[in-house]
Formats: sequence, C-alpha cells, structure tokens
Amino acid sequence: MKIRQANYSDISKLAELFDLYRQFYGQKSNLAGASRYLQDRMEHGQSVLFLAEDPNTGNFLGFTQLYPVFSSISMQRSYILNDLYVKSENRKQGIAKLLIHEAKSFTKFFQGKGLELSTSMHNKEARSLYEREGFVQETEFLSYFWKSN
Repeated sequence: MKIRQANYSDISKLAELFDLYRQFYGQKSNLAGASRYLQDRMEHGQSVLFLAEDPNTGNFLGFTQLYPVFSSISMQRSYILNDLYVKSENRKQGIAKLLIHEAKSFTKFFQGKGLELSTSMHNKEARSLYEREGFVQETEFLSYFWKSN
C-alpha cells in the first residue's frame, strides 16, 4: 500500500472516490461537481489530500482530506481531518489507519497544533478507530453552527 499526497493529475480518479464518499453520506452522485470541487481546493491551496494507492494496479483505494485552520489563542495552525474514506471492498485492511498516520505525520512536520475531526454519532466503527488512534472527544468547548439558508 502506498500513501502519498494527491496532485492535479490525480483529480479525475480521485473525484470518483470523492463522489462515492459523498454518496456514503447521502448525497446524490455528482462526478463533475466532485472534480471541480477538488480542483478548486488544490488550485487555491485550501486543502491537502492524501491517497491510498495500490502500487500494483495504480487504483485508488481511499483518501483523506485536511483543511488548515488557525487559532488566535495558541497562534498555531491546526488541521481539520474533514474527509476519510476507504472503498467498501478495501475496508478492514488498515488503510484508514495508514491515512490517519500520514495526516498525523504531515501535521507534525508542519508544526501543527493537532488534528480535529467530527463524525456521525452512529458511525461506531469510525469512532472506535479514531479513539484507538489517540483522538479524544472534546469536552472543554461546545460546538455551534449557524446555517445560512
């Protein structure tokens, strides 16, 4: 298994995975939109994507996407591990764990404060993985969200 940072030449194959990820969360398939979204993030340096690639076939098996955020209080950068997806037929092989390890290494290398993530209360497998990987549930701060529409 090869974990590497995605680049522009990966967008078309990566968009297929990204579209499957969105469908997993109940969104309609939109391959063209997925491709545009990923290209826009890369062009503007707004996210970092890591791929899990089968070195024998070149197939993409999973990905994670990190978004940088900043804390005025600590005056440090952190990353939001916003997306983590492994194709259903490739789960239970440690791919998600490898992607998380790459995200952690990237964060440390760039002297980030840490990684933040959120997941569905019902996604027990993901929650278990995150806890095994050292993520702890936030208890100090409450999260709020304002919806514009």
